[in-house]
Amino acid sequence: MDPLSRDSQVNDTRYARALARAFVGLLFCALGLIVLGALVRANDAGLACPDWPLCFGEFIPRMNVRVGFEWSHRLIAGGVSLAFVILSVLSLRRPATRAVGSTWLALGAVMLMIQVLLGALTVWQLLASWTVTAHLLMGNAFAVVLLFTACTFHELSADEPAPRRASPLNRGWVTLAMLLLVAQLTLGGLVASRYAGLVCPEWPTCNGGLWFPTFRGGVGIHLLHRLNGYALVGVLGVCAWVTRSSPRLRQKTRLALALAVAQVGVGVANVLLALPVEVTGLHSALASALTLCVALATRTAWQGTPPDVPARDAGAT
Repeated sequence: MDPLSRDSQVNDTRYARALARAFVGLLFCALGLIVLGALVRANDAGLACPDWPLCFGEFIPRMNVRVGFEWSHRLIAGGVSLAFVILSVLSLRRPATRAVGSTWLALGAVMLMIQVLLGALTVWQLLASWTVTAHLLMGNAFAVVLLFTACTFHELSADEPAPRRASPLNRGWVTLAMLLLVAQLTLGGLVASRYAGLVCPEWPTCNGGLWFPTFRGGVGIHLLHRLNGYALVGVLGVCAWVTRSSPRLRQKTRLALALAVAQVGVGVANVLLALPVEVTGLHSALASALTLCVALATRTAWQGTPPDVPARDAGAT
């Protein structure tokens, strides 16, 4: 190899590794923003700033606890947006990182613009259920894109051969877990946005010793959230079992199962303790961590060359 080419490859590797670390840092900021959003909701501060993008017509309004939560959420969101733009520009500067990262960066940019619009609509529509739920889903989806971008740059810096794709059985169960998780996030957003967290003040029953008093209105959404959560834990249990012989998947599925069990426990505590702010924030943090873990497992399951491709062909791709 030409010395100049070798030096260029080394520089590209270092650059990609630095970008991967930077996107991981941005991911943690995005996760903090998601938890802060849950705390805004838990403190009933969603309309503490009744206008957007300013707050009471000012960039820095007079502060109280609720205004502080909402204003800080907007400020940090602006910082995350600016950091994403800067990192995207840096990623597109070099051909190597541009080639592998441009798709994720473009998707992230679109998601970020939609998320900003949803944040504005949440205020303009006076905390309409659909805006609050969509805002939650898009925030977690954007975090997943940040994770995948960081993984892509890390893999470029590692320069390892393409792994073998997981078996159809493993892919099927992990994908089912991802679908149930998306449904669970949606139901959780609806429970929060429709103030249905305490319509079932008991556990494991719902109200008055009844398991399923009705499936209408907020009670129905709350019960569906519980049932889907139980199903998700069960499917993740199966995932942990069927991937036990897969070195690339078993740690991720086991961690996802542990997070899901912890999330159910925190959800039960949220009901029995009447939605304390601290437990609500932890519930949101665990949900985002579980989302990233299952998304990473899904990516790993579908990534790489098919199992039936000969080794020499896999090395050539």
